Amino acid sequence: MEGFEQNINRVKAGLICLLIAFIFFACDTNSEQDEQTGKWDNFVEFREGNFPLILIAAHGGDLKPNWINDRDCPGSKLLQDQYTLGIAIQIEKELQKLGFQPYMILAKIHRIKIDLNRSLTTSVCDDITTNSLWSLFHEQIMSYSTAIERTYGRGLLIDIHGQSHPIQRIELGYLLNGEDLRTFQESPAQFSSTSVSIRQALENHPQNMELEDLLTGPMALGTLLEDAGFPSVPSAYDTAPASGDLFFSGGYNTRTYGSKEKGMIDAIQLELNREGLRNESEDRQRFAERFANIIVHYLAEHYSDVFYLL
Repeated sequence: MEGFEQNINRVKAGLICLLIAFIFFACDTNSEQDEQTGKWDNFVEFREGNFPLILIAAHGGDLKPNWINDRDCPGSKLLQDQYTLGIAIQIEKELQKLGFQPYMILAKIHRIKIDLNRSLTTSVCDDITTNSLWSLFHEQIMSYSTAIERTYGRGLLIDIHGQSHPIQRIELGYLLNGEDLRTFQESPAQFSSTSVSIRQALENHPQNMELEDLLTGPMALGTLLEDAGFPSVPSAYDTAPASGDLFFSGGYNTRTYGSKEKGMIDAIQLELNREGLRNESEDRQRFAERFANIIVHYLAEHYSDVFYLL
């Protein structure tokens, strides 16, 4: 009997040791995860919102830590989208004046170190140092998207970029390239809600608007921007880029987080021109003020089932 009790005590002692080891392992793992997340605190900013809008600025940062290798593999685009980070923050401030806080996802690291509008495998070259930053950034987009879906049902993501094409106008990316937009004007029946990154806006539109309405109608985002003094394509005034014109139709973030294939969050890539918008501080402020008002009324028009103005 005494031997049996000794064996029981040994088993208990062994279990206690295993439990202690597990606790230390879990704490160490959590500590590593916290340390990995905290490592990037100076390179990104995230803020929760109070209405169904996500603003992303992935290419406006200027931080270039020397412990991360520069991207130099073939096909890498390295230039910063100048002032787009600041413009996103200015828009946020103007929205706050109106009583709204957008969900904010901002990168302060330079694009030469990591491209956060690409997949993980193409965001860097050979240096995997920033893999955890990529995961942190994109997991936050998914988290905010889920929060909006749960709270409001559906919402909108705006991915803010800058372009230096010869024609000075804003390019709106719905995942339709220039040829698509030209073809659409001639034969809109070839396109459906599954062609674009704003599928949910079409399939759940409170006024049953058609794709043409949302691309080039009087309440299309491009048209509203034109009316506010910022030439845009597509819009009622400029329905499609001409053949040969450079045009961005939307990148990784628009494809991945827009509603073309899944989810309830629509996405639009905004490519901002330089002259008359990004180059001068007064133009940037003018754009932020007007865009804040535009986007609130755009949501009230096309998402009135989940967002409305009192």
